[in-house]
Amino acid sequence: MRGCVDTDWGQIHYRAGGAPISEARRVVALFHESPRTSAVYQPVLESFPDDIAVIAFDTPGFGQSDDAPEGRPLSDYATVLLQALDALGIDEFLPVGMKTGSALVTAMAVEAGTTRIPGAVLYAQEEPDDDAFEHWAANWAPPVEFPADGSTLTRLYAKNVGLYGIDNPRVLYEAVADTIANADRYASVYPAVFRGHRQTWDDMHALVSAGVHLTILEPPVARFTETDPIVFGVVPGTRVVRMPSTGQFPALAADEFVAAVVSALDATTEKGRLAGPA
Repeated sequence: MRGCVDTDWGQIHYRAGGAPISEARRVVALFHESPRTSAVYQPVLESFPDDIAVIAFDTPGFGQSDDAPEGRPLSDYATVLLQALDALGIDEFLPVGMKTGSALVTAMAVEAGTTRIPGAVLYAQEEPDDDAFEHWAANWAPPVEFPADGSTLTRLYAKNVGLYGIDNPRVLYEAVADTIANADRYASVYPAVFRGHRQTWDDMHALVSAGVHLTILEPPVARFTETDPIVFGVVPGTRVVRMPSTGQFPALAADEFVAAVVSALDATTEKGRLAGPA
């Protein structure tokens, strides 16, 4: 099932699988990396236990969701995404975020509080480096050009090899296609994510201290460029799950991804939360 809900920033598009929200005992909300869309979660939407409702959102500025206003911080994204969940009648839920989606989920968890979000699943994070992240805020997503020689396609493909490896080239082509299809707005969220990285890192520590159960999905390797490896840090008190692929877990490591999310959901349910009426 697919649909849209209204927020302060216009419509947010979503895909739904699993149990109907009104009948579900537990809810998982999935947030994609940029410049992808909720379609990356299509392979796993129907792979969760029958009592779980699964909702995958197009974040503002991506897929079929309306644009985000320019220059807004992560906290504003969090407010709008929580409005989308409100519109669907979802109270307590487990958010799952990949890459830029992780930053959005962390901001949502801070705003919503531990009663509504007692746990979250995030992609592994680097420790803060203000100079490096300011560089990426300005340079990670330059304007897409369309030269007649097709060189932009080759450049984007090579860029995604560092993020996803080459085990499944189709995933790389799909990432390139999403960038090209969204060329005028694909860079919209990156400045907020990179410039907010130190806050995201601090917020993860604060969430753990508040009792939020954080599961971190860590790939074996990843890099920004051939000469810029990504070195992941560890926030004490988080549960780190080693994944077999460099990214795109729903497509490249579906079983491991679903198992990690269900385990995180079970851990929060055992605390007496995220469990609806039997």
